[in-house]
Amino acid sequence: MYDYVSIYSDETYSGKIRAKVMDDYLTSVLKFTRDSNLKFSKEIRGEVVTVTGIPTDSQGSYAFDSLEGIEEINLIEIDIPMNSNYELEQEILAIANAIARQFSWTIDLRE
Repeated sequence: MYDYVSIYSDETYSGKIRAKVMDDYLTSVLKFTRDSNLKFSKEIRGEVVTVTGIPTDSQGSYAFDSLEGIEEINLIEIDIPMNSNYELEQEILAIANAIARQFSWTIDLRE
């Protein structure tokens, strides 16, 4: 099990953004590296932080074999590394807040 931060469009997951919009924002503004379609990473304080864009149903549930070909998402998850500390978690929260502000979405901290 791992901790993560969820950022989603609204309670019914009805708001969506284009994958390209997320890609551009994460790589240009937040300086993440694109690992594959809808998967991004960045080293912060010696730990690799991963961000994933995900398409979900109206309850926020998802199941997929691959994110290739997905063009719209309504959920973003940021994995919190197991070796995190307070400073790293604060930087991840700042990233989550930036993403939430950019897309007018909601943050849900999972622990």
